Amino acid sequence: MESQDAVIRYSILDYLVRHPGAKDTREGVINWWIAKPCPDERVAIDALETLVARGWILKRATSSRPIYSLNQAHLNEIREFVSQNKPAK
Repeated sequence: MESQDAVIRYSILDYLVRHPGAKDTREGVINWWIAKPCPDERVAIDALETLVARGWILKRATSSRPIYSLNQAHLNEIREFVSQNKPAK
């Protein structure tokens, strides 16, 4: 059985492969990019930041809240990851 973190990371990346122009705040990521129901907001935030640290997601500072988006330079690598790592149901 996969960890919650792995399932959430997959869900975020799967959303971005299907919507590569998406940009949103942390709250938007949790509400729109992650398959429902989001089991644990803290785990979701950690998963998102892990993807930022890996370079697959960009985090842009704004005057109010950071905005997250796909790092287009890694789209092919992310597509491959998503196709090979679909979580078991």
